[in-house]
Amino acid sequence: MVKESRQMSDAQGVSAQDDTAPLAANPSARPKGERASSGRLVRLLATVGALIFAYAAWLPWAVGSPADVKQTPLFIDPSNAIAVLGIFKLGSITPSQFIVDGFLVLGLLLAPLLWRPADSLLGAIATHVFGLWVIFVTLLIVAFGLSPTVTGNRVTLSYPLGGPTDGQTLVHFTGQFALGYWLAVAALVPLWIAVIGLLASEWRRHAFWHLPGNDEGTPRSIIQLPGASVLNLGLIIWAFGFFSAGWAASNCNQTPLFFSSCRGVPANSALFAWFDLATSKFAVSSANDPNILLLLDPGIARYAIGILLGVGAAMIFLGVWLRSVTRGFCVWTTLWLVAAVAIVGLAYAGIGATNTLVGGYWTVQSGVWITLLGLILALIGLAILSASVVFRRQVE
Repeated sequence: MVKESRQMSDAQGVSAQDDTAPLAANPSARPKGERASSGRLVRLLATVGALIFAYAAWLPWAVGSPADVKQTPLFIDPSNAIAVLGIFKLGSITPSQFIVDGFLVLGLLLAPLLWRPADSLLGAIATHVFGLWVIFVTLLIVAFGLSPTVTGNRVTLSYPLGGPTDGQTLVHFTGQFALGYWLAVAALVPLWIAVIGLLASEWRRHAFWHLPGNDEGTPRSIIQLPGASVLNLGLIIWAFGFFSAGWAASNCNQTPLFFSSCRGVPANSALFAWFDLATSKFAVSSANDPNILLLLDPGIARYAIGILLGVGAAMIFLGVWLRSVTRGFCVWTTLWLVAAVAIVGLAYAGIGATNTLVGGYWTVQSGVWITLLGLILALIGLAILSASVVFRRQVE
């Protein structure tokens, strides 16, 4: 009896120790609401930092004052500094405009994936890629700050922006930091806080190496199937209308009814015209003039906006069929739709701007209506999916 009593006492002691010891050492012992609130704050900082940098990247980081006073000032941002002016090179390699523009908006593309569940493999991968992106962004900002462009030295460049018959223009100028550069520097603060917080959380839980497998999709309800089908059909139609179909044509007499219209120029050309005309209205007196914060490089319409919307649409498309339809998914899809509708409005206004900048009689073509049809279908599909998410949460 004494032996049995001692064994029971030992067993109870071990049991009690096992139940209480992990609580003292395990960070997950904190209240669930506190952990969730902290995680949301870090992800919000990452999203805001990526948004600020994506905006700042298309503002002038430096203003070049040409030696010849007859020449207009140079507004230098990362895109044209790398891909056009060739200020930064990796040996003899100059990255293409597409690669540079994609890099500048990569943070915004990764932001939705950071909001995946804490034990999501996709979220863990996105967190580490986001950390690498922030490192390269920091190196870009430091390299730009140390480059001859803004150190007060006289710089000579030859770049293809008109001029002699060989298409090269020789310019001697002295650069000065502009407000866009300092805004990019400010974006590093929330970005690094977010990266440290995200990676510390992942490494503390060994989330990247030992995941419970929370990427498995939840069972699809009956109402989700038509919603998913309509949403993805809308995305496909939108992609054709935005990237392939013509949006404006000069001196075209055909009726713009879908495929019977003139080929014309795509959406990014109309969008470029709108940015070019809009930014030409702002006069800048110095590198510290607040108007610089409104001087977006029209080159943002060439690839960056298309990459942002196109990759975003592909992520939504895959997310639907991977059964990742959650409240967060619906929020991000709504934000994408709002951005896509706004871009359609600007591109439509750009058709009128094309008449002003280029001349001729430019008319609206079928690409506008195809794109709008796709967005309407996507909105209907999203509404159905959102209703299914709300209904599932009420049932649970």
